[in-house]
Amino acid sequence: MADCLAVDCGRPAPSPVPAPRSYEGVEWMAHDFDSLLRALLDRLPMLAPDWRDRSEADLGMVLLELFAYAGDQLSYLQDRVALEGFLRTATQHESVRKLLRLVDAGIDPGQAAQAWLLFEVQGAMPLWLPRGAAVATVAAGNEEPVVFETATDAVLHPGASRIALAADAPSTLDGLQIQCAANLAGAVGVGTRLLLQQSDTSDPHRDGQRAPAGEWVEVAAAAYGAVTTLTLAQPLRGSYLALGNPQAGIPPARVYGNAVPATHGQSQEAREAGTGGPRQAIALEHAPVTQEPVAEGGTRIALEVLVDGEAWVEVDDFIDSEAADPHYRLARDNAGLVSVQFGDGVAGAAPAAGASIVVRYRVGNGLAGQVAPERLVVPGAGWTFPDASQRVLAVRNPDASYGAREPQSLAEARLLGPMRLREPHRAVVPADYEAALAQGVTVQGRRIVPLQTHARVRHTGAWNTVFVSVDLVDRRPLAATPGLREALEAVLDERRMAGGDVHVEDARYAALHLALEIDVQAGHFARDVRQAVERALVGPLVQGLPFFGPGRFRFGQPVYLSDLYAAVTAVEGVRSVSVARFKRLGDRYPDREAQGVIEVGALEVARCDNDPAATENGVLFLRTRGGKEG
Repeated sequence: MADCLAVDCGRPAPSPVPAPRSYEGVEWMAHDFDSLLRALLDRLPMLAPDWRDRSEADLGMVLLELFAYAGDQLSYLQDRVALEGFLRTATQHESVRKLLRLVDAGIDPGQAAQAWLLFEVQGAMPLWLPRGAAVATVAAGNEEPVVFETATDAVLHPGASRIALAADAPSTLDGLQIQCAANLAGAVGVGTRLLLQQSDTSDPHRDGQRAPAGEWVEVAAAAYGAVTTLTLAQPLRGSYLALGNPQAGIPPARVYGNAVPATHGQSQEAREAGTGGPRQAIALEHAPVTQEPVAEGGTRIALEVLVDGEAWVEVDDFIDSEAADPHYRLARDNAGLVSVQFGDGVAGAAPAAGASIVVRYRVGNGLAGQVAPERLVVPGAGWTFPDASQRVLAVRNPDASYGAREPQSLAEARLLGPMRLREPHRAVVPADYEAALAQGVTVQGRRIVPLQTHARVRHTGAWNTVFVSVDLVDRRPLAATPGLREALEAVLDERRMAGGDVHVEDARYAALHLALEIDVQAGHFARDVRQAVERALVGPLVQGLPFFGPGRFRFGQPVYLSDLYAAVTAVEGVRSVSVARFKRLGDRYPDREAQGVIEVGALEVARCDNDPAATENGVLFLRTRGGKEG
């Protein structure tokens, strides 16, 4: 009986491990057909010494040559697979893309050109133009026409096609108003984009290339009547004559409405039935697929996949996809052709057998969409409207297309991709969160860059939250711009550390209460000096930044009385200045003239707007002595 103290009675005795196979004599460097065949022939005397026939007609030699050929192919594929695993030697688009993802980089897909179109329409009622309406250039020679499609749904008003001015523009000194000789109620409203141009498109002999470019304006307010007065968001840069100057050959100025944004690309569609099998793929026939710009910045691919009428979702891969998830991924080859790939029923759903698969996409990207002004003049076919009187008379692009960008080449991606390792992509300390917002965000087509930010970390229970205070140029609260807070938090969310949270909030302002007595030099008008001092402190200035201008004071920066003295005495005509009040706004704050400094909190920004309609943002009293009256 075996000794149970020496042997584990509850387990069977281990079986002997077979000796490892010997690869002695194998030529590991044999990769091609000739070297593999030679290695096989050299091995024959050891394995089959009686086989001595080496003629090509021998069946054994035929088999050896087949094995050498198969080995040659496998060796090539083995080398290629190994080389695709390194960024320096990878040659396939998908290999480079996956390798760059390891360092949070990617291959820039480029961007389609954008353009603004002006429609001239007629009809008894406004026209509804759905998104995707196509316009094109006139084909010249063997060149294919360049097709653009509208990016949004639009309502086109006949009365806004061409509007005459009732008075020269601008009609006010501040350049913010124009008067139109028509009642534009219902056709032009707040936010409408218009083109003001000193030329008339009704002239059949006008050369569009020589027409003055004019300028785009955005309506901030409108007063309707027989003469409609439009208040603009920004002052006009130029002047426009309502009647023109026939003697000098200057045509009347006109206001053109019905402006619709468009992007380069032509709609395509691919249809296929589901096979029910795993990893079904649909190769798209046309390329390159359009990369549409989005209002938030960046681009998105103009492609959607419908399976039995249901929209499926694009993912980078199927790693996190469940069996029932309606996901698909896109694969690109080196020629730019795209294929749509579905899951296998385990990682991502597979379309059922016989399912109707529809892939809608647009073709047109990069510099091929560069179009000169007045070239997009051919409306697309199939434009029909409910009323017989509704018709599109003309369409044009007053400006050249813009924003086109070519896709990044694989060579450039391999060269620049690793450089991303030198850029910080994770916010660790509060300064990293502040730097992340330095480039700003795009909201509703407008780029908003904060003047300054201040971040702090606070424990809020189970985790830490980074609170980022934002000081904007217009000093408006974040809630006044829909989507701004979400856009800023989205930027920070991409960089935050795991296990933490981010929250963007409005900057806190320390409103000031100041009263100054100014002694005016003889020979200067007291009123002019008083206005100059007010402009130097709160603006507006033609050049430079006022003392209390946005961005002048940082978070937590105190206000020193000596700096205020220096700003006032630098104004021409000021002989001396004395302070009657120097404090924060509010009865609970004492006067700080004796101390010579107003302290503010670490999360506050000193502010004194002196706006009579918003006294809570700071008050400034100025009193003058001496000087001339008038």
